[in-house]
Formats: sequence, C-alpha cells, structure tokens
Amino acid sequence: MADTIVVFLIEKLTRLLAEEAKLLGSAHDKVTSLRNELRFMNLFLNNSQGKRKDHNMVAELVDQIRDIAHEAEDVIDNYISDMIKQRRRNMLEKFGRGVDHALMLRNLTVKIDRIKTTINDIFDNKVKYGIEAGRRDSEEEAERIRKQRRDVEEQEVVGFAHDSKVVIEKLMASGSRLKLVSIVGMGGLGKTTLARKIYNSNRVKNTFPCRAWGYASNDYRPREFFLSLLKCLLSTSKYNDLFKKREEASRSEEELKMKVRECLSRSGGKYLVVVDDVWQSQVWDEVKGAFPDDSNGSRILITTRHAEVASHAGPMPPYFLPFLTEEESWELLSKKVFRGEDCPSDLEPMGKLIAESCNGLPLAIIVMAGILANKKSLRDWSRIKDHVNWHLGRDTTLKDILKLSYDTLPARLKPCFLYFGMYPEDYKIPVKQLIQLWISEGLLTQETCGSSTNIPEPEYIAEEYLDELVDRSLIQVVSRTSDGGVKTCRIHDLLRDLCISESKEDKFFEVCGEVDFQIRDSCPRKLSLHGTLFHFSSSSAVSDYSITGTRSLLCFGQEVYKVKPNHWRWLLKSFRLARVLDLGRMNVNSIPNDLEKLIHLRYLRIHSYNIETIPASICRLWNLETLDLRGSPIKSFSGDLWQLKQLRHLLMFGPVGLPDMPSESKTMQNLQTLSTVALDPRTTSLLDSRRFPRLTKLGIHHERRDKCNARIQLQSLNRLSHLRKLKVIGTTEIPQNANVFPSNITKISLTKFGCFNSNAMHILGKLPSLQVLKLSSQTNDTRFDLHCATGGFLQLQVFEMIAIKVKNWRLDKGSMPRIRRLDVRSCKSLTELPKELWSLTSLREVQVLWPCTELVKRLQNLVVNNGCKLVVYPLSTNDELDFL
Repeated sequence: MADTIVVFLIEKLTRLLAEEAKLLGSAHDKVTSLRNELRFMNLFLNNSQGKRKDHNMVAELVDQIRDIAHEAEDVIDNYISDMIKQRRRNMLEKFGRGVDHALMLRNLTVKIDRIKTTINDIFDNKVKYGIEAGRRDSEEEAERIRKQRRDVEEQEVVGFAHDSKVVIEKLMASGSRLKLVSIVGMGGLGKTTLARKIYNSNRVKNTFPCRAWGYASNDYRPREFFLSLLKCLLSTSKYNDLFKKREEASRSEEELKMKVRECLSRSGGKYLVVVDDVWQSQVWDEVKGAFPDDSNGSRILITTRHAEVASHAGPMPPYFLPFLTEEESWELLSKKVFRGEDCPSDLEPMGKLIAESCNGLPLAIIVMAGILANKKSLRDWSRIKDHVNWHLGRDTTLKDILKLSYDTLPARLKPCFLYFGMYPEDYKIPVKQLIQLWISEGLLTQETCGSSTNIPEPEYIAEEYLDELVDRSLIQVVSRTSDGGVKTCRIHDLLRDLCISESKEDKFFEVCGEVDFQIRDSCPRKLSLHGTLFHFSSSSAVSDYSITGTRSLLCFGQEVYKVKPNHWRWLLKSFRLARVLDLGRMNVNSIPNDLEKLIHLRYLRIHSYNIETIPASICRLWNLETLDLRGSPIKSFSGDLWQLKQLRHLLMFGPVGLPDMPSESKTMQNLQTLSTVALDPRTTSLLDSRRFPRLTKLGIHHERRDKCNARIQLQSLNRLSHLRKLKVIGTTEIPQNANVFPSNITKISLTKFGCFNSNAMHILGKLPSLQVLKLSSQTNDTRFDLHCATGGFLQLQVFEMIAIKVKNWRLDKGSMPRIRRLDVRSCKSLTELPKELWSLTSLREVQVLWPCTELVKRLQNLVVNNGCKLVVYPLSTNDELDFL
C-alpha cells in the first residue's frame, strides 16, 4: 500500500527530527524537506485511489511514488542503524567517531538530494502527461459487475431449506408494526438467492399480497432503485403512464420515492419489500421513507455484506447466512455439472474433494461446476483437484464480485485486511498476536494513534478495525473469548488469494510455499514463509540482493529445524532492517549476542524448547514493542530487560523470575502485558513500587516450594490502577480485602490450585467490575463447597468451572444478576446445579461437559425458559444432547 508506506515514513522522519536533531546536524533541513515532500505525495495518493485501476498512467505514477518511498525508507533506516552502531563503540574505537559521523551525514545528504530529484521528476511527468488525481468511477464497470452478480447469485442453490425457514419465521413473527429482517454474509454466499427463494415461496405470497424487489448495490442509484420497486407495484400500462408526459419523464428521486410510498399505502394489505445488496447505512436512511408503517404487519427484508448496516437498519438481530456443508457443497456441484443425472461412481470421490476445496461458498462451487462440466474424465478431475484455487482465481466474475468488498474498504482498513494473506490457508489466526503484528508493522498510523489523551490505545483501535472487517463479512470468527471478543479468526481461501494478488500488485508482501521458495518481487518488504527459515536460506532463489530491504519475516513451517552458526550470520545480514521477526519453531540452545544489531525490531518471537536464557544484548533492541517467548522455557532475565522502554507486551511460558530494576530506570511506562512471572518478593517489590503504571494484563505463578505467603504478596495488586485481567496460577490464597484488587479489574482466572478457599469466593463477589471468573485445574482431590451470597458478583457475565472438585454450589437470590453464560466442565463431584440459576433472566447459555451421571439425569428432564440454551455432553454416552 503506497499511501501506508508514505504515511509510516512521514511518522518516522518526524520522530527522527525530534529525537536526533543534534546528530542530524547539517542534514536536518534535508530530512525536513524530504518529509514535507512526502506529505504532498500522500495527498496525491489519497486523491487517486478511485482512479488507479482505470488509468494506466495514474497507476504507473503511484508505483513510482511507492518505489521512491521504499528507497527513502531504506536510506533513513540504514542511517539510523549506522548511527546506533557508532554509539555502541568502545572507548578505543571512538577517536574516529567525529570523522565517521561527518561522512554519514554527507552520504545521507547526497542520497536525500537524489531522492528529491527523483520526486521532482515524477511530478514533472504528472504535469507533462496531464495526470489528474481526482476520483472518477467507471459507470460501465459498475454496471458490468452488477449484471455479473445478478446472473450468478440468482441461480438455484441447494442447502437453503433451513435458512429460508428461519428467515420466513422472522417475517411471520407476530406484531402489526412494520419490521425489518436482514440477511448478512460475504459476497458469493447466496444472500440474493435465498432472498429470492423466500420472496417466491407460496407462504410468503399468501401472507404478503403486495411484494416488491429493489436492488441497491455498492453503486447505489436512487432513481433506478425506486423505478425497480414501481415496476413491481404497478401494472405495465400504469408504469408506462408515469413517463408519457414530458414533464413527468423527469420526475425527481424524491417524487419517485413518494410514489412508491403511495403505492404501498394503497395496496390495502400487508406488503413485503426486499432491499437487496445494501452496502452503506446512509442508503437505508435515504430509502426508508418510501416504506409506510400502516400497522398491518408489513415487512422489509434486506441483504447486505455488512452486519453494521443490518444493525443500523433495525433492532432485530440479523440472520447470518452460513457456508454450505461438505454434503451440500457436493450436492450443488454434482447438480450443476450433471444437470440432474447421477455422477459416475469413479468421479464421485474426486468431485467431493473438489467441492470441499471451495470451502462452502456457493458462487465458487457454481464457477467450478462450469469448469468441470466440459471435463468429465478422471484424469482431468485428478489434475484440477490440486489446483482448485488457481482455476477459481482465473474467473473474472468471481474475482470481481469478491473484490467489490475490498475496493469499498476505507483506506485505513486495506493494509490490515491484506495482512491476512500472510497466513497459510485455513490457519486459525490468534487475534492478540495479529493485533501486536499490525501495531509493530506500522499499519495503524500516527494520525490514528496520536498521543492525545482522548485517543485510545492502538490495541483498542486495532480491535475496532478487526470488528469492522468481521462486520463486513471479510473475516470469519472461529472462536471468542469468555467476554465475547474475537479469540481466533480465519479468512476464506478465495479472499486470501485476493489479498495475495493485491499485495503483489502493491508490493505489500510475498508468500513462499513449503516447496516453492521463488521470490517474484526483487525486494519484498514483507515475507511469509510456509516452510522453515533455513530451508529458505539455502534455496538457490535467495540472494542478499533480494531480501536486504525486507522489513517483516513470518515463518509458519511446522517442522522444528536445527540452527547453525552460518544460519544466524545469514539472518543478521539479510534482515538488518527488519521490524518484525517470527522465526518459527527452532532447535537452538542459545541466541547470538549479535541480534542486538537488528535495532529496528519492534516484534520478536522466539520458539525453542532448549532456550532457558536470553542474552542481555536482546535488551538493547530499543524499539522492541512485543517480545514473545512463550515457546521457550525461559527461567530468568538480565537486569538489562528494563532498558526496553518501548516494550508493550512481554509474553513468557513462565514462571519467570524478574530482575531487580535500578532506581534510575524509574518505570516501564508502556508495558501493558506481563505474563507469566513468578510470584516472589522481587515481583512483589516491583508491583509495590509502581514500576508498571499502565499494566492491563498480568499473569503470575506461585510455586509451592516458595515459602512466601501468596496472600501477602498479592497485596501489591492495588498499585496497578489500570489492571483489567489477572491470571493467578498455583494458589487461591487471595487477599481477604476486596479493596486490594484494582477497581477496574474485569477478568480473573485462578488455575492449578490445591484447594479452593471458600473465603476467596466471598471476596471475589465484592469486586465491582468483575465480568469473567474462571476456576480451573485443581491439583488435588479435596472437595469443597461454593457459596455465592446475595449482592455478590453484580457485574459477572461469564462463570467457568473446569476440572475442579466442587461438591455443592449454593446460589443465593440476588447473586449474579447479570450472568450470561455458565460453563461447567469435568466437575464430576457436582451432582446438582442450583435451582436459583434458572430464574436468572439474563442467562443465555449453560454448557455442561463431562459431568457425573447424577447431574446428567437431573438435567435431562429440565425445562429451561427465558430463551436459555442448555448443552449437555454426558459422561456415559457419545451423543451430545441439546435442550433448548
């Protein structure tokens, strides 16, 4: 993304000018001038986005701007690297420092002058060839895509029997007021087809004598939309009469809207209007005035890719259209290929694999059926099976329909969406890691995440970005956290292919497969390896020339590889400008001290089961924001750890003993996540002296051999005023005063404890903001009782009990009034759930897995009200029982 690159470079130059003004010396004015030039370039990029694909000259100009921005970034980063290297020289080497610094500045000045000359040439050509930056949409292109979408999405699709039944029931729900029902799903999923099936069903026709269909589309045209509704509402002669007179032929959009409203009011009965393919909330705001509420049970049905549009249009929860199952996918494919005839038995196994490769997307299956219909030999299908995505990627109809969602994204979301293409197919993406990577990559710009006290942390903004991509049906949620956030997610294979295609065009990243290590871009800025790093390093396709400008390296290979000294030397030389390094699974006993040379690193993940110590040199990576060591059994750190003043997330398997912090280090102002550390006197001292003033998540581990009193040590928690999430391993000896806990704490996990202290439940119930409580993995066989007293857990929404020896659970009236979800797993001593639980009106889901037989029997005959779902997986059978 050229504009993202330029914005990130502007931010970097601004920071350089502020922090290194003295060392820049005579080059200060040159750097300032370059930054100003880049600001003008960014304005051009922002204004050209709608025109690049339609004008080759604009696209070429954007490519040149991107390339010169890359060159400028390399010049600045190399200068910073050399400057830091010079600072770290010992005293015997410093006698030549003045001379070297002057030479560095001279080289910097020369390179900036050359870059500015190139920029001037670029904009001279802009004027010379009359290239304008203004936006312009291609109406012919929009009409072509609209026609493609109608032709494909309205074909008959199987698997909608359940979906149509659910949506029709929503339309038939009691109530005389006008109501809106919505269908949400990604492009190509069959929203229009489902809506058409519902629209033409006999039940709907009999219930709604007056029906109309309007197509909004991403290129919404009010006049065409209202005319399409009038065609449904008027006879052909009356419709033509609208335009007989010259003055009536130019009816305004508002007049047409009022005519639709008039026709619906005069119909005399219930009406159903389908508003198909709504992309923006303001479109609904513009059209809703055409639909009167005559209190006769009329309904509106909209389809959209955006959940936000559905929520804006009406209060009823939308129906999220699911992907086809494997059986439905094969049924659709065979039906389209063989037109109702039986599939030959020798082709069926291969056909099912091809259908499965479409990942439940009806549009992809229809396109694939068109390819297979003319190739019905086993040889052809065997060859196609391994290249399904390649064949689908060649289909312009499919690509155009999917690409609409990308083209309409705000500029701020495009690089974040493209980043999903870095991950392998069907990969479950950990959201916390994804957000840390987005931040370290600079995908959230300074303009978004400024230092104003009114602007939230970048982690919050990144979560908002992800939620918006989910709402736009571009990203699928795989699992959610206990408090409802997205825990893991994935991207459909075809959308991933779109990300890779767009990224190649924008030189955003390159992907190298497990076998194919070929790099197609001469200098990829981001590199995703789906094999091991050092297999890649030995590939003949790799040279120093091709990757010395690479800023990000993510390794997804599952094989554990042995690292040799020459591998480290190659890594440090090839990725000296890297900001992100995820080295994958390694077999290595130590990390070289020279890693400190990678001074631009913001994100570092090291995974090796043989590493127990980290060299102090890593603590001199002064830009580091995330250090992820969860795959390595690190025991302790050097005292230099506290030099990492930009560190936001320190993640360890634990328990890790923290070093003393020198008084001159003051605080770790940016640290937000610290886990998992040993609960010992040193950790207690650091917490007690407020060394982590902005910590929001803490994981601590109390080992039994540590004779220190955990309850006393945890008193220091009240110094963490921003703490929201706490995980305590190894003890339930929590403080007896609820005021010890920070008032903002929303989630507490207690795990691997010996015996639960009944007093602890009473204290936890007093926490004013606690929303999630987890008790798990009791380590002995001591059974205990739980008592939730009246007035306790007033804000609690999620309660989980996993593998603990709770015997009796007493729930007083007035306790847990907002509980939404209860999860009880492997609690085999618990024979009964409290009857007061079922009277809680907020309760929506109860999941009981692997309970004792007695509890299963009690729950089998239970009638649950208030819309609560009870799921029981019995101890004595393999069948899951769902009671609604």
